[in-house]
Amino acid sequence: MRDRPISRRRMLHLVGAGGVGLVTASCVDTSEPAGDGAKQPARRTPSSAFDIPDATTKLPSGNVRLRWMDSGDMKARFFEKFFPAYQKKHPNISVKYDGTNWNQITQVVTLGVRNGTVPDVFQLPGQITMGMAVSNHWIGAYDDIIPDFDKVKARYPSYSFAPGVTDFGGKTYALPLTGNGRINNLLLFNRDLVKDVGADLDTEVITWPKLREVCRTVAKQGNGKYYGIIFGLAQPGGLSGPVSTLCEMAGVHGGADGIDWRTGKYNVTHPTVVEAIELILAIRKDGSAHPDSVNLDAPGARSRMPLGQAGIMFQGPWNILPWREDNPDFQLGLNIPPQKNPDDIWPLTFGPGGSNAWVYSSKTKLGPVIGDIMGYLSTAAGQVQWAQYDGAADPPSFPDAIKKARLDALQQNAMDLGAKHTVIRPEPAVRNPDVSKVYEVQVPAQPTFSDTLVGLYTGRISGSVEKAMKQMEDRLEKSLEDAIKKAASRGAKVSRDDWVFEDWNPRAPYTKLYQD
Repeated sequence: MRDRPISRRRMLHLVGAGGVGLVTASCVDTSEPAGDGAKQPARRTPSSAFDIPDATTKLPSGNVRLRWMDSGDMKARFFEKFFPAYQKKHPNISVKYDGTNWNQITQVVTLGVRNGTVPDVFQLPGQITMGMAVSNHWIGAYDDIIPDFDKVKARYPSYSFAPGVTDFGGKTYALPLTGNGRINNLLLFNRDLVKDVGADLDTEVITWPKLREVCRTVAKQGNGKYYGIIFGLAQPGGLSGPVSTLCEMAGVHGGADGIDWRTGKYNVTHPTVVEAIELILAIRKDGSAHPDSVNLDAPGARSRMPLGQAGIMFQGPWNILPWREDNPDFQLGLNIPPQKNPDDIWPLTFGPGGSNAWVYSSKTKLGPVIGDIMGYLSTAAGQVQWAQYDGAADPPSFPDAIKKARLDALQQNAMDLGAKHTVIRPEPAVRNPDVSKVYEVQVPAQPTFSDTLVGLYTGRISGSVEKAMKQMEDRLEKSLEDAIKKAASRGAKVSRDDWVFEDWNPRAPYTKLYQD
């Protein structure tokens, strides 16, 4: 594998792109783990209830400190229980756990991989592809630190790992401890604020026009004290996530900024994508959206909901337990996202590699410790413990583990909706391993789809939505075409045809690609 070093100038560009792009990222303070209103929920008292087995590799004998960074939320609730138990098992090993937000991860990781300060274990920000991290030797392979790793991988569902996603050059660089069978942009609502809106959000699948009407009604009732909907636009995906969910369930197969695998073409100029974006812009123009949305990251937005500042939010089931524990009087409801046509709902598709994948620094000296921890979390016992603490928030990768978790009615509803409305999709690198070489050299399109939507929302991008999406499509196409050409020039046997799966049925799991 060739080294493709990235200049410091390019790295600083990635840092800048990691904020809100065309919106002023400086509006949000990301120097701390949580910005305005983004305080992490109160934690439970750590416990040593974990039955952690003896290590199968030789761990350090002296005092060492492991640094671990991820996006927090419900994951933090697990790790802040687990790490004290692990430290009790191994008193010479301390763990500095930083459950933070994606803006902070972008800052720390993009600079840390260049100056040697990156945490030992972390999640990659969206601006750094897995292939980029591998080809630049920033991350290490789990094959090298987990004994009998082939047997460990065999415990996972077959689609958990895939060339070009988690695996490169025959080795695995990302460990997907959690699965993808969830809806990341559920319709979450404050029951107290949506009582008189002409719809029962608990039982009714509302349409797109009804969403706008409900938001307008709630905002009018709030009269400046609360609003119809709130977003977290200072975080990548804060608007593109909801838009993509709305579009894919409306029949934009592969998602708003994804690829329709039947044709191999990007979807961003699809009329339904334009319509969905215009719907969000209309809600903003109505005055129905919380005015601080543009300055809030995801934790900041979610902190406003139990305070009664908005009636609706699009986020995932990871909110349920923190809201219930920290705001027991908050009357939370959830349902499937609004539908363009409630009589014709398409499933959300997900690729291989899980919903959260952790990588480790190639520079770490604590490989045996990381391997020991990841090995335990890849056992049935570790996955069941994960399920007990995280539930529907970040479902474990092992299907049997979630069945053993004790979930409340709301979490179970979220899990049921996820199981009903999500399916595995194709992945070109699984069918043709040389596609992974494209991912290794691909430079993500900038500005991103997320940046572009926020730019339209704030008015920083003028002109029509159609024009902005055509420009976005051009950037996406160039990013992929350039990467294909570069990979081909280095010997990869790839073409754009590798992104076409004519037999793909978007309503059904594309499991045959991942069968052993």
